[in-house]
Amino acid sequence: MTLHRTSIKTTCLLMAFIWSGCTMTPQKEPLSQNQAQKEVQQQHCQFIKAGEIGAIIGDGSGFNTRPGVWSLSSRHRPFNAFKTNSSGLLCGEFRGKARTRLEYVDDSTAALVHEPHEGRQVYARATYRAVSPYYIDHELTFRDLESYPTLDWGYRDLVWCCYMNSPDDLGIYFISDGKMVRFATDGHGEKPYVPPSYLSEDELEKWPESADPCFWWERSGLKFDQPFYYGRQGDMVMILVFDQPRWIRFFMSSEGGGTSLIPGLTSTAWDFEYIIPESEYEVGRDYKVRLRLIYKKYEGDEDVLFEVRKAQRELGFETVSKAG
Repeated sequence: MTLHRTSIKTTCLLMAFIWSGCTMTPQKEPLSQNQAQKEVQQQHCQFIKAGEIGAIIGDGSGFNTRPGVWSLSSRHRPFNAFKTNSSGLLCGEFRGKARTRLEYVDDSTAALVHEPHEGRQVYARATYRAVSPYYIDHELTFRDLESYPTLDWGYRDLVWCCYMNSPDDLGIYFISDGKMVRFATDGHGEKPYVPPSYLSEDELEKWPESADPCFWWERSGLKFDQPFYYGRQGDMVMILVFDQPRWIRFFMSSEGGGTSLIPGLTSTAWDFEYIIPESEYEVGRDYKVRLRLIYKKYEGDEDVLFEVRKAQRELGFETVSKAG
């Protein structure tokens, strides 16, 4: 079955916004994985669902949309958490890159795959799995086939963007100096960078001297104590819990997602970055980083911390104590 691109996108978007409270029509006979893969080959997005949440994963091919989580909604909030025509959990290994394709894994899991090509010698595969009641477990595996440019600065970096859809509160929250703090930038690129407190200054990356540095290089003045942060949308909370705490960094921009369709609001960027030190990096080696996105009704900071510990326990994430 081959569908026109526009109808595929329209169908996916409609499902994301109206699925709450309804069920998909069951097929007479379940498709095998091979059959499902064959049907999805001509498509560029896949709807995944588990428990209270539904999401669309798209590769962005042929659309004015970035690859990643095109849409995320909940039974408790049927509006897209991510900005339309942008996305969440948008990894730089796929953003604007040729030879990126969508891969069907199963009905609750989609993958984005980047094949090596001239000018971009890296293999990368990102999976997005919906897990009941309100989780998306995300995993990136990658292998460089040639030396990466930032190795000249002493590290290999991986950047993710999360372009949020007009939250009332633009800030992110994390533990700093033993207390939960709120952090938001004054403008785009103004002191957006937050490193971990559990690494010494000698262990942190050194930015290159440049007349035109990347916008996230300027430090905010804050450091985080644990590898997670959260943000609020209405009465919902989105929590991101990270594996590999020695490598994770936060950076955000209150205006990074651009203007909003809602007067007086903007679309913030709740972004993060992994830094692999040169001492731990090899060309041709397989690397894996993992995180859990939690999207549920906000029940207070104690519940947030419960979800953080639960993710670390269930997924076997490395913790700060183990990293030390």
